[in-house]
Amino acid sequence: VLFRSLAEDLLPHLRRAEWRDRADAALGDMGEIDLKDLRSVVVAADDAAKDEESLGVAEKLRTGLMERVEAAQTEWVAEIASTLSDGRVVRALRLSSRPPKAGALMPGDLLQRLTETANEAVKGDVTQQRLATLLDAVSRSVVRPNFVLETVPEKPTDELLDTVKKVAAQLPDVAAKFGVSATRRPRRGARKSAPKRPPKPTAPAPVGDAAPEAAAPETATPEAAKQDGAKAEAAPDAGAPVTTPDPASSAAPA
Repeated sequence: VLFRSLAEDLLPHLRRAEWRDRADAALGDMGEIDLKDLRSVVVAADDAAKDEESLGVAEKLRTGLMERVEAAQTEWVAEIASTLSDGRVVRALRLSSRPPKAGALMPGDLLQRLTETANEAVKGDVTQQRLATLLDAVSRSVVRPNFVLETVPEKPTDELLDTVKKVAAQLPDVAAKFGVSATRRPRRGARKSAPKRPPKPTAPAPVGDAAPEAAAPETATPEAAKQDGAKAEAAPDAGAPVTTPDPASSAAPA
C-alpha cells in the first residue's frame, strides 16, 4: 500500500517533467517541427503547465503555433494558385482538400477559379481514365458542392464505374447520371445487428386417439390383500342390523 501511494504521488510529477522535455524541444525547433506534433504539445500544456515557468513556456508555444498556422495558410493558398496557373488541376484539387488547419476557408476568388477550372476539365474530349481521376479528386475537395458534369460516356469502362460507385455518396448528381445509387457505405467498426432467431415451434395439443392414456390403477400386493381381509372380518357388516341382548331373557332360572 505504501509503494502504491508513493507511485500515485510521483505520477503527476513525472508527466509534468515529460511534457517539459517535449516543450523545450519544440521551442528549440519551432520552425521545423511538424504542426501536428506542435499542436499536441500545446494541448498537453493545459494539464502539465502548473508553475509560473511552465506557464510561460506554454504561452510561447501557443504564440509560435499561431504564427506557424498563419504562415502555412499563406503558403497553402499560394501553392494552389500556382498549381492552377501551371494547368495541374488534379494537384490543385487534392491540395484544396488538405488545409493546414481544420475548417480553414479558401479565398472566394480562388475558390471560384478552382471550381470553374474543374468544371471545364471534364468537358470536351476527355478520356475515361482522366475523368475517373478528376472525379476522385473532386469528391474530396472544397469545390464538390458546385461541381457539374454535363455529359457522360456512352459506354463507361469498369474502372470509371468503380470510381463513380466509390464517390457516389459525395457526388450523388454525378452518380445518378451513370445510373448508380448514392447509398452511403457503413462506417468501419460499426456493429451489425444480429439476425432475429425464429420462434421455436410449439407441439400441437393431442386430439382423439392421440390423447395420453390414463394411468392404470395400482394392483394390491398379496400381503396388503390379507391385511384388508382381516380388517373386513373384524368390522361389523354395515348392512346387517345390530341387536342388543335382553337382560331379562338372558338371566338364568332360579
